[in-house]
This record gives sequence, structure tokens and C-alpha cells, in this order.
Amino acid sequence: MSTVDKEFADKLVAANGQLYPDDPFEPPVTRIVEYTNAWGALAYGIMFERQDQDKYMRPTEYVHAPRVYFERAA
Repeated sequence: MSTVDKEFADKLVAANGQLYPDDPFEPPVTRIVEYTNAWGALAYGIMFERQDQDKYMRPTEYVHAPRVYFERAA
């Protein structure tokens, strides 16, 4: 899991979660969650296959008001 900025998140959305589809080492992003971080800024948590898809969906002291920003089309 990683946190990225909106510009990079939007690139992933436009590419349906995979910027380089021919790269066997780049797993596709399955979900992006937009949330407000502990410092009041928007952040985008990305998840890949075989990871806890709800990790950023659970509010914590660092993740506020989480919402699904993108889910990869099958």
C-alpha cells in the first residue's frame, strides 16, 4: 500500500489501475481511497491485489472521512 498525490491517482484511474500493462512486475491497482490525512490534506491510498482492500476504509487517527475514489474494472 502506498499513498500518492491526486495527479498520480488520476493517472492510475485513466489507465484503469495499470500504467504499464506489459510490465509483468507491475501489479494492477485494485482500489484507490481518497481520505483526509492527520494534517488536513487530501491523500490517496492505493491497494494492489492480495492486500487488505479495506485498509484505508477504516478511519484512524491518520485516515479521516475515507471514500472509494477508484475500483478497477474486471
